[in-house]
Amino acid sequence: MGAEVTFPEVFAAAVFRSSTRTYQYRLYAITFTLSLYTGLILYNATFLSVSNQNISVHAVNRREIVRQSHVSFSKLLEKIQGLPPTVSSIPLELTILYNTVVLSLSLSNTSQSVNSLLYEGLVRGLEAYDGHFDEPDITKLWEMISQSIHDPTFIQAVDQLICLQCVLWLVCNQLEKIDAVLHILRDRDSSGSGLNTGSGNWWQWIKSGDLLKDRNGSDLMLVLSLSSLGELIYTCAMFIRGFCRMEEGNYREAVDILEQAAEGLCSKRILAEIYTLIGHCSAQMDRPQTALQYFRWALQADIQCLSALYHAAMVYQQLEMVDAELEALNHLLVALDSWDQYKAGNDVDSQVLIRPEQLVQIPATCHLLTNVNWVHVKHLLARRFLQMGRFEDAAEHYLDLLASFLEESQREVFVVADHTIPRIPEIYLEAAVALLHCQRFNDVITVSEEIASKVTCLISENLTFEIRVNEWLSSDCSKSTEAPEINTRTRNCLLNGFSEWQILGTKKKETLNYILWSATAFLYQGQAFALLKNNKESITNFTRCINLLLKVQVVCPPDSGEPDDLLETLKENMTELKILQTLKSLAFTGRGIQLAERGQNSEALQNLQLSLQAYPDSFETIYHLVEVLWKLERKQEAVTFWLKKTEAKQRHKVNALKQIPLFVISCLKEINTTEEETVSKKLEEYCSSFTKRT
Repeated sequence: MGAEVTFPEVFAAAVFRSSTRTYQYRLYAITFTLSLYTGLILYNATFLSVSNQNISVHAVNRREIVRQSHVSFSKLLEKIQGLPPTVSSIPLELTILYNTVVLSLSLSNTSQSVNSLLYEGLVRGLEAYDGHFDEPDITKLWEMISQSIHDPTFIQAVDQLICLQCVLWLVCNQLEKIDAVLHILRDRDSSGSGLNTGSGNWWQWIKSGDLLKDRNGSDLMLVLSLSSLGELIYTCAMFIRGFCRMEEGNYREAVDILEQAAEGLCSKRILAEIYTLIGHCSAQMDRPQTALQYFRWALQADIQCLSALYHAAMVYQQLEMVDAELEALNHLLVALDSWDQYKAGNDVDSQVLIRPEQLVQIPATCHLLTNVNWVHVKHLLARRFLQMGRFEDAAEHYLDLLASFLEESQREVFVVADHTIPRIPEIYLEAAVALLHCQRFNDVITVSEEIASKVTCLISENLTFEIRVNEWLSSDCSKSTEAPEINTRTRNCLLNGFSEWQILGTKKKETLNYILWSATAFLYQGQAFALLKNNKESITNFTRCINLLLKVQVVCPPDSGEPDDLLETLKENMTELKILQTLKSLAFTGRGIQLAERGQNSEALQNLQLSLQAYPDSFETIYHLVEVLWKLERKQEAVTFWLKKTEAKQRHKVNALKQIPLFVISCLKEINTTEEETVSKKLEEYCSSFTKRT
C-alpha cells in the first residue's frame, strides 16, 4: 500500500523534470496526477472505514494516510506554483490548493501559513486575468474578483477557497467576516441563480447548498465536497451564534439557533454539546424538567459528555432532589476515573476530513462544555455531604482530595485554584470542619497545621486598610448636579453596594486572605484541643488566632470627617471583613469558655464581651456570657443580656454568616433547648425573688 500512496508524487516529479514535454502536456499530467491521488485518498479512507482493524490502529493508519497525502499535495502545489499562472491552469491550481488546505485542516493545522496560502492563491488567480491587488484585506480581494472576473470555471475554484476561508474564520469565532463574504456571494449570484434573496437567510442557503453548489461536477477533484463543507460551516456557525446569544443572556433566541445547529452536520460530540447548551438555557429560563430532558439526550448522543451529567446534577440540586444529585455526581466520579482509558480507546477521526469539533472553539472562560475536573466533582460531593450533615461521608471525600493535593507537590497550597472550586487552603479548612464534626480531633490538628505552617510565613507584620470614602464618592458623583437630599440618597445606595475591590488593593487583599486562612487554622486547632480537654493548648491556639486577626486594621483617615457608623456600614458590605469579624467572635468566645473552665471568670467575661463586640448576634456567646456573669454575682446584668437573646436570634436568622464561606463556621457546643430553658428558669426565679424583696 505504501508504493501506491507515493506513486502519483513520483509520477508528477518525473513530468516536471522532463524538458521535452510541452506546457499543455504538463498541465494534463498534473490533472491526471490530481485525479489519481484524490481517488486513492478516498479509496483508502473507505477501505479503512469498513475494515475490522482495532480502533486505535484504524485511527493511526488513517491519520498517517492523511499526513502523507498532505505532504504530496503540498509538493504538487509547490510545483504548479512554480509556473506562471494562466487562465487555463489556475482552476486546477486552486483545486490543488483547496485539497492541500483541507488536508492541512484535517491535521489540525490552522496556522497563519494556511491563511497566506489562500491569499497567495487568489492573487495568482487575479494575475492570470491580468489583474493586480496589493492590499492585505482578503475580503476586498474577493470583492474585486467577483466584480471583475466572470469565468464560471474560475469562479467555481474561487468559491472553493471562500469556503475554506470561512472555516478559518469559524475557528476564530469571526462570524461577521463570514457574513460580509456571504453578502458578496449573494450579490453576485442573485441576478441569475434564482435564489430567494429577499429572505436574507444566507446561512440557510449554505446549508441547502444553493449558494456554494458544485456547478461543474468538480466534486470528483475534491477530497471534501463543497456541499459537505457548506453544511459543516452552517452547523458550526449556528453553534457559535447560539453560544454567543447564551453568553449575552438571550436564552430564548439561543435555544432557537442551537436547535437549527442540531439539524446540521453534527458529530456525536457536537450534538451532545448542543443539547447541553440548550439544557443550560432551559434551566436559566426556569424550565428544569426541559433542561433535564436535553441533558439526557446529550448523554444518549455521547455517553462521555460529562458536562451534561454535571449540569444535570446542578438542576437536581436546584430541585432539591438530593438522591438524584448525589447519584449523578457519583456517576461523574466513576466516569472521570476511567476518562484516560476512554480517550485512549476512542480517539478516532470521523469520516469527514474536517470535523465540527475542530471549528467550534469555546472560550476558555466558559466551563459549560469543558471537561469536568475530578477535583471539582470530588469537592462538590464533599461539600454537599458537609452541608447535609453527613460528616463521615464528607470527611472521607475531603481526605481523598487532600491526598490528591499531596501527590501534586508542585502545587503550593496558596496557589489560586480553578475558579469553579474554592482556593486550596479553603478546602483544607472545610476538611477540618468535617473532621471536627466526626470527632477526629487529632486529624483536625494535623490538617490545620498544614495550612498554618505554609501560610503564616507569608504574612507581614501588620496590615492596614485606609478607606477614603469621600474620594470614591466624589469620583462617581462628580457630574451630579442634584439637590443635596438626592445626593445623600445616592451616597447611601453607593455605600450599600460598596465592593471590597474598590477598597482593597490586590496585594493587600491576598495578604488578608493569608491572615484569614491562618487564623481559621488556629481557631480549629483551638477547638480540637478544647474537645481533647487540653485546656492550655486550646487557649494558646485561640490566642494565636486573635493575634493574627488583630494585625488587620480598617480605618478612615483622621482628616476625612467620616462618622464611625459609616465605617461600620462599609465593613458590613465587605466579605473579607465580615469573615474577619466572625473569626474574632469565635476565637474570643472559645478562649472565654476555656478561661471560665479554669476558673478565670473575669478574664473569661472580658473575652466574651469582646466576642459580642465583633458579632453581637451570637446566641452561644450570650449564653456563656450570662453564665459567667452569674458566677461573678452580677445577676442583674445577666438578666439584661438574656433578654436580648430573642432579638439576637431573629437577627441571626436574617443576617448571620451571610456571605460567609463554608469553612468559617462555629464548631462550639450547640446550646440545646434544655440548657436554654434551665437558664431562663433560673433567671426568672431570680427576677421574681428580686421583685418581692424590693
